[in-house]
Amino acid sequence: MPIIVKWSLFILLLAFAFSILLWFRTRRVSRFQARLTLFFFLFVIIPLAPLALFIGQMVIKSSETLLIPGVEESFTLSLDVFRDQLEARGRHFLRLHPHLAELDPDRLREQEVSYVGEFAQQDSLFLLQRFLAATAELALQHNRLQKISAMQMDQLLEYGTIVAEPGADLFEAYERIDSNVVVVGFAIPDQMVIAKDRVTTALRSVRTLGLLRDKMVEENVVWFLIIIFILVVAIVSALLARVVSSGLSGPIRKLTEGMQKIGAGDLSYRVEAKAKDELAYLIESFNRMVAELKMSQESLGRAERAAAWRDVARQISHEIKNPLTPIEFSIYRLESSLPSTAEVSESLRIIKEEIAAIRRIADTFSRFAKMPHAELKMQRLSDVVKSSVDLFQNDASGVRMQFHAAPDLPDVPLDEQQIRSVMHNLLKNAIEASAAGSNVQVRVGPDERGARGIKIEVTDSGCGMDEETRKRIFDPYFTTKQGGSGIGLFLAQRIIADHGGRILVASAPGAGTTFTIIF
Repeated sequence: MPIIVKWSLFILLLAFAFSILLWFRTRRVSRFQARLTLFFFLFVIIPLAPLALFIGQMVIKSSETLLIPGVEESFTLSLDVFRDQLEARGRHFLRLHPHLAELDPDRLREQEVSYVGEFAQQDSLFLLQRFLAATAELALQHNRLQKISAMQMDQLLEYGTIVAEPGADLFEAYERIDSNVVVVGFAIPDQMVIAKDRVTTALRSVRTLGLLRDKMVEENVVWFLIIIFILVVAIVSALLARVVSSGLSGPIRKLTEGMQKIGAGDLSYRVEAKAKDELAYLIESFNRMVAELKMSQESLGRAERAAAWRDVARQISHEIKNPLTPIEFSIYRLESSLPSTAEVSESLRIIKEEIAAIRRIADTFSRFAKMPHAELKMQRLSDVVKSSVDLFQNDASGVRMQFHAAPDLPDVPLDEQQIRSVMHNLLKNAIEASAAGSNVQVRVGPDERGARGIKIEVTDSGCGMDEETRKRIFDPYFTTKQGGSGIGLFLAQRIIADHGGRILVASAPGAGTTFTIIF
C-alpha cells in the first residue's frame, strides 16, 4: 500500500475520532451548539487534510530532486585536489632544499615560504629541533609546533593541515626525511582560499540537504510534521468553532428557556443575553412581546375583574336602594306624627343624612355598573387638563394649583368627559392630601415611554403612602379616607386603560405622591 494512502487513512481516522469526541463533549451543553461546532470543525478539516497530504507528497518528491547525483563526490574531490596541490608544492620545496641548515630568511622569502622546521622523535612524541621563519611574526609559529604526538603526526604526514592566521591562511606540508620529519609552511594564494571556501560551503549545504532528505523520506519527518500541523489546526478550529457557536447558540438557548418559562406562566421572565445583529433584534422582540403579553393579560384581568365588580356593584346598588324608599317614607310619617322636640328633630336629621350618604354610595355603585365605553375624539390634552385645574384654582382648602404644559403637543384621541372625571379625582385626592398653603403641580408634556409620547403628572407634597398602600391603591373598594368608596382610582385606571394608556403612582411616606398618566 502506498505510504500516502496509509497516512491518509490515519489522518481520516484521527479526524473522525476527534469529531466524535467533540460531539459528545459539546452536546452536554446544547445539541444545536454541538452540530454547529462540528460543522465548523469539519468545514476546516475536510479541505485541509487532502491539501496537507498533497503538500507532504510534493515535499517528498521535491526532496528527491534537491541533490544531483555525484555533486557531493565532485565537491569532495575538488577539496582533495586542492589539498594535493598544496602538498605537492610543499614536497617540491623540500626536495629542492633537503638540508634546512642551508636556508635563511631571505631564501624563504624568495621561495614564498613562511617557515620550515625539523622534528625528531622521542618515544611517542615528535619534538621540534630546528625552526626558521621568514619574518618575526611568523616566528611565533615556533611555540605552536614545540611537540606533536605520534598519532597526530601520522595524520599530518598523510594530509598536511591548514592553519588559519589573521589576514591569510597557511598550509603546512609534512615530509619524512631520514629519521626526522620536516614541515614547511606557506601562505595559500587568495584565489585558492576563495575557491576552497566556496567549495567547502557548497559541500556543507549539499550534506545538510542530504541529511534533511534522509530525515524527511526515510524517517517520515514530513508526515509527522503534517500530523502535528493538522492536530494544531484541528484544536484551534474546534476552539474557534466552539466560541462562534456559543455566540450563536447561547442567545438561542436563552430564548428557548424563555419560551419554556413563558409557557409555564412566568410572564415576568426576560431574556438577558449578549447578542448582535439579528439575534439582538430577536431577543429584543421577544422581551417586548412578553411585556406586551403581560400587559394584555393584566388588561384582560382588569377587564374581567371590572366586569365582575360591575355585576357586584349593580347587585349592591339594587339591594341598597330597595329598602331606602320605604325607610324615607317611614321617616316622613314619623316626622309628622312625633312631637316636634329638639331630640326628635336631631335624630331625624341624622337619619336623613345617613340615608342620603347611603344613597350616594348606591348611586356610585350604579354609575360604576353603568359606566359607558369611551367615545374617543381628537383633542388637545393640555386644554382638557387645564379646564379641570381651573375648577380647583380657588378651592376653599387654600391649596394652590400650578399648571405647566409643554408647547406644540399633538392632539390625541380621548373622551373629554371621562378624562375630566379622572382629573377631578386625582386633583381632589391631591388637595385632600396637602396642607393649606402648599402647592399641587400639574404638568403635561412629552414622554418617550408612551405610545404617543404624552404624559400628565399630578404631584402633591402631602404625607405620601407606604408600599403596601401603593400596591393596593387601584384595587376596587380600597380606600384610606374615612367615608371614601374606594371606586375613584379604580375607575380612573379603567378609563385610562380604555384610552390605551397607563396610570402609575410614585410615593413614599412624608415625600408626597405623584400620579403619572402616560398615553
